[in-house]
Amino acid sequence: PYVPTPNTEVGGNSIEASWAGGVDGRVVVDRALPQITELLTWPDGVAYVITVDENRPGEICDVMEREYGIVGVPLMRRRARNEFLTVLKFGWARVEE
Repeated sequence: PYVPTPNTEVGGNSIEASWAGGVDGRVVVDRALPQITELLTWPDGVAYVITVDENRPGEICDVMEREYGIVGVPLMRRRARNEFLTVLKFGWARVEE
């Protein structure tokens, strides 16, 4: 869930919980970032995260590198109706696009 919504929709039992990401769509994403570090295998593990522009993808990459030593790059960006989606690629070492 990465779509910007009111925080009250995050973690609910209705269909909204499948996309509800809270303020800036980052509530659920920010909770998931530390889990990526635990699941990513060394040294070649790679993780992909889909974001919308409101999630501030560049900031997510900065947080991952600064706090966890994981490098992220935008792999691709596409328009999907009324939003722009970016696929971020994360890895322990420098990841190639």
